[in-house]
Amino acid sequence: MSKQDDDSAGSGSPGDAGGSIFDRAKQPVKPSGEPAPGSDVSAGGPELRQGHDDGPERLGTPPHQTDSTRAQSTVLLVEPHERAVDVSPAHAAEIDRRAQRRAERLVAFWFVVSIVGTVGFVVTNFVGDKHAEYYTPFMGVALALAMGGIGFGVILWAKQLMPHEEAVQERHPFRSADEEIAATEETVALGYADTGLARRPLVRRTLLGAGTVLGALLVVPLLNLTNRKPGKQLDHTHWVKGARLVTGEGTPVKIGDIAIGGIETVFPAVPVTEADGTVRYEPQLTMHEKADSATVLIRLGPDENRPRPGRENWAYDGHVAYSKICTHAGCPVSLYETQTHHLLCPCHQSVFDVLDGCRAIFGPASRSLPQLALGVDEDGYFIARDGDYTEPVGPAFWERS
Repeated sequence: MSKQDDDSAGSGSPGDAGGSIFDRAKQPVKPSGEPAPGSDVSAGGPELRQGHDDGPERLGTPPHQTDSTRAQSTVLLVEPHERAVDVSPAHAAEIDRRAQRRAERLVAFWFVVSIVGTVGFVVTNFVGDKHAEYYTPFMGVALALAMGGIGFGVILWAKQLMPHEEAVQERHPFRSADEEIAATEETVALGYADTGLARRPLVRRTLLGAGTVLGALLVVPLLNLTNRKPGKQLDHTHWVKGARLVTGEGTPVKIGDIAIGGIETVFPAVPVTEADGTVRYEPQLTMHEKADSATVLIRLGPDENRPRPGRENWAYDGHVAYSKICTHAGCPVSLYETQTHHLLCPCHQSVFDVLDGCRAIFGPASRSLPQLALGVDEDGYFIARDGDYTEPVGPAFWERS
């Protein structure tokens, strides 16, 4: 490498952004190329005079990165008292009063949506029917409106009503200098002024209203603890006296429809008397109605049933009906072994003996399946002769509610 090459590689003033890396390491400069305060160049030292006189530059080996005696070199992005921002072009709301009003109304609209969603959530929680099909979806929609309204409102507020800028702040170790603390306080104050809360009362009031009402969501779970206990509601199902036994499709089950060894899941069809005196049967097939009324209808062979005392006439022509809800954890009991006449629960393998009043003979279940007394109406359809079960269905702890 020639001396001329050495001179060309090391040429350039310390303030030149295109100079060598050694120049910039020895002489801190701003991005604009001006000497940083406190540097030898800004102080008019010999290096400055040498660099400006285009004198020869002496290249040396730079200190090691871990050398603790080396003075820290920094490229200052901003002065502590300056606010370095890159302001983007103004958006419509900053220069057009009508656009600003439209943006304010849009932000306020979403805050009002949040208020409506929160009120709907709270009202539905305490007034709505928790067993109705609309309850859970409506609660979800109301909560989505409550949270989404706040979110959309804040996003639109930031995008359409607040100035758009990119701020660069110098990183500093540990505690900031007093000048930087003062600059931060000034920045926060300017940021608050940029939000426009002081001069936009509509946005301020709707935001405060939405935030206040949204706070009600925090106390709703606590207030739910004060709800009344279910009491004796769990002791009863949708079976009533004279209700027909229908399939999941609503088809009534007639005597002779089930072969010996057969099994059918049935639900109640409640008799309803019309104005002209005729009786129609309304199947109870909603999810809530099926949950407690599911029953298995089994046809046994002649003289196979061994009824318990007092239940001698609960069966009809070899047909017996038991609750399908396991007395252990409420799972559906529907696996029937024709040879052994056992009902198996698929969840925890509890086994019930159908010939012995569906007594629990294996597994975690400790209580027999409740039995439904059967009868047949004048049209040959199976009915609940005495009405509901005489004991609670499902897990045994329901009896202690």
